[in-house]
Amino acid sequence: MRYFTSDTHFGHPLVTALRGFLNNGRLRAEYRDVWQAQGRAAAHAWIKQYVRDNQTSFKAICDIARHENTIIGNINELVGRDDELWILGDLSYRCTVEHTLDCLRRINCRHLHLIIGNHDRNFRLRSNDALYENVFETIDDYREIDMELPVLDGTGKPTAATTRQTIGMSHFPRLSALTEEHGNWPENWNKFADVAPTTEGWLLYGHTHQDVPDGTDPRSVNVGLDAWDFKPVSEQQILAWLVSRCADQSK
Repeated sequence: MRYFTSDTHFGHPLVTALRGFLNNGRLRAEYRDVWQAQGRAAAHAWIKQYVRDNQTSFKAICDIARHENTIIGNINELVGRDDELWILGDLSYRCTVEHTLDCLRRINCRHLHLIIGNHDRNFRLRSNDALYENVFETIDDYREIDMELPVLDGTGKPTAATTRQTIGMSHFPRLSALTEEHGNWPENWNKFADVAPTTEGWLLYGHTHQDVPDGTDPRSVNVGLDAWDFKPVSEQQILAWLVSRCADQSK
């Protein structure tokens, strides 16, 4: 079976804190309360203001070990040793290569694949692929595979029928989406227009840290951890989700 995920951000204090992995129980509870009462954007603003007001840092207040243990534990619970796991970028940040490799070696899957994200060491210097050649079977900026996907109708809209089709994988949403308004997407989304995929076909992506699988259009799916309860998503789940969305849209 094939699984997909994105934005593990091993070793990254900012993302660890924004996801609520804080090392102080009182602060963690307050952050959760703000999130539940006012929403995710308000919680993010609140914890950033807390750091400024208390002249501290995200590194000082986050719980990186618990963040990484949660992600790796969820992967190992779902992904089998002989399955495939595709990580669609932003594997790690603000940590050493040795730490990143340690996290990867704790994943009990023999078939790991990386799609390069903007925070990955490989992003601009491909000679660094050699650092990970013993853990990843493939390392690419963009890759296409075949999987079962909804059939399109005459207007190009997905239907409930399915067939084997090609789907692209990128860390970034498609180029056409980067020219539109994006609500609470990362503020730097438009910096990556030159590396965003130009395909208008089926697409899996990450990067945006959206908290829902909804893609930027009906033919794309966000596989980032924030959208799937910090768990990888299988190709069967992706198909089921797309078919369900097609059914909802037809009502």
